[in-house]
Amino acid sequence: MDGWRDLQRSAILVVDDDDGVRGAVTRFLRLEGHSVLDAACISQAREHLDNREVLVVLCDVTLAGESGLDLLAEIKQRRPELDVLVMTGNADVQTAVEALKRGAYDYLRKPFAWEALRAALARAIERRHFALKAQMLQQLEERRLADAENLRQFLVSLASMIDAKSRYTARHSERVSSLSRLLGEALGLPPAQVELVALGGRLHDIGKIGTPDDVLHKNGPLTREEYAVMKRHPAQGDELLAPIRSLAQLRPMIRWHHESLDGQGYPDGLPGADVPLEAWIVKTADYWEAITSLRPYRAPMSLEQAGRTLRAEAGVRIPREVVETFLQAIEHAPVALPPALV
Repeated sequence: MDGWRDLQRSAILVVDDDDGVRGAVTRFLRLEGHSVLDAACISQAREHLDNREVLVVLCDVTLAGESGLDLLAEIKQRRPELDVLVMTGNADVQTAVEALKRGAYDYLRKPFAWEALRAALARAIERRHFALKAQMLQQLEERRLADAENLRQFLVSLASMIDAKSRYTARHSERVSSLSRLLGEALGLPPAQVELVALGGRLHDIGKIGTPDDVLHKNGPLTREEYAVMKRHPAQGDELLAPIRSLAQLRPMIRWHHESLDGQGYPDGLPGADVPLEAWIVKTADYWEAITSLRPYRAPMSLEQAGRTLRAEAGVRIPREVVETFLQAIEHAPVALPPALV
């Protein structure tokens, strides 16, 4: 908003070597409520431009021993956003055409009516306001995108920290992300949606930040009570992201990547029709990564065994089309190999 406040304090610069004309124009503009600077020559105009915030320049074409067109060219080179209205006593329209070619916003032929000056200035000021608003919106969008990227990097780092707590889950979320991207592409999703499911895969276990370490990395099967604690992580991850509006599209993948077609999944026991495709993608990638990786309570499955195990889930816990597309996509994809073989 600083730029807007600077614009509100900006002045109109009147450049004319005729004291009478310059004085009359200056008085009129001040009566109109404008802040006004005046200059009798180009050097004075430069001094104002260097030291004050100027909104619009009103410049005569013919100055004593100088040309207002030279000042116009200088301004457009140094301050292209600054509009210049040219005043000319020359009845030849060629002068006005030349001024417009050099970047003048408009021209006024002396003697001009005050209403003509008022209208020309209003157009120039409105254009400057519009340009500044557009610039501010762009800056806000750039800041929003930068903040979103910083937040994304923080969450990815958090997911990596969760994975790194145990040698059994090292790079788990990274591999789920890669597998999610592979499956998203195989299903023909548009690039933006593919990137979304890849990020969903990267962050799918973010809720485990609230799971006790003795449960998360237990060296053996979980008890019923411990499993109940573990099952809370999708909802905990969803709650973690809930206040962040820019990450709203990730929440279904994080909350529902353990739901099931038969309605026996968690945390919400949704019927399969209510689970979005993005969540099925992450679930499939997570399931494959889990069964092909070493765990403290079992050895990793071979590719052949893992394929049979995943296919057994088709139409029961995971949509058949998703399973079959995944199995076709991984046939020649190194990312699908068990971690020990990658």
